[in-house]
Amino acid sequence: MLFRFTARRTAVRGLLVAALLLGGSASAQAWSELGHRVIAQLAQENLNDNVVRRMELLLGKGAKLVDFATWADAAAEERPETEAWRSITVPPNARRVDYARDCPLGDCAPVKLRACVGIVRLAIKPKSKQIDAFKMLVGLAGDLHQPLRAGYPPGHGGAEKPVMLSGRRLELFDAWESALLAGMGSEEQILERARRHIDAESKSAWAQGSLRDWTWETHQAAVRNAYDSLHPGASRQLNEAYIERAEKTIEEQLAKAAVRLAYLLADAWP
Repeated sequence: MLFRFTARRTAVRGLLVAALLLGGSASAQAWSELGHRVIAQLAQENLNDNVVRRMELLLGKGAKLVDFATWADAAAEERPETEAWRSITVPPNARRVDYARDCPLGDCAPVKLRACVGIVRLAIKPKSKQIDAFKMLVGLAGDLHQPLRAGYPPGHGGAEKPVMLSGRRLELFDAWESALLAGMGSEEQILERARRHIDAESKSAWAQGSLRDWTWETHQAAVRNAYDSLHPGASRQLNEAYIERAEKTIEEQLAKAAVRLAYLLADAWP
């Protein structure tokens, strides 16, 4: 029975990933879309009444976080410089995130997220700027928790590693950005999988620390569960054990991103 279940799940995952990699549905299934929608919906469930009221004052009656979940993606198409805002790289053997080393221009995810929170909190810029900062904040909170967006720099054996997933060759970054999530089920199924990780104890624990701490935690998730778990063979096949570990990591990172997004908004609008 276990073999049949595993084989069936592997076959379904393979079909989903194949459809993704053949084109057409990639943007609909990527972490930057599906993942952000999941994060926004979970965060909405954890907003306090004051944040909901302030959000509606800024964005209009009935505004929901999911309405702006993918806004940062569209912004990057029109403003290419914002693509750099959505990640940070930390070299191998680093012991912490060092902004002077890892973000010398101040254009990485944690620094820009901090700036967006400040704009929303102070509310002294024109309303249009406050709205843009709010929408960017929603997207960056998700990006900060995608492990490969806080991984190793290019050329350091990181995101560009070629791997095999369901019989297809792709780069490790693309596996984590899109293909692995595509194999985890529907949006509702992924929502439920991530929701299971959220309880009072985890919410309290995840609210601790700084953006720098959260970035380091995400980097460590990349090191342990994306890089160090790779099969040593030349094909670098992402086997069932790797995929199961990756999926659990993704579930937890989506949950953490949602809880922390709600926390950042509560902190900005006490």
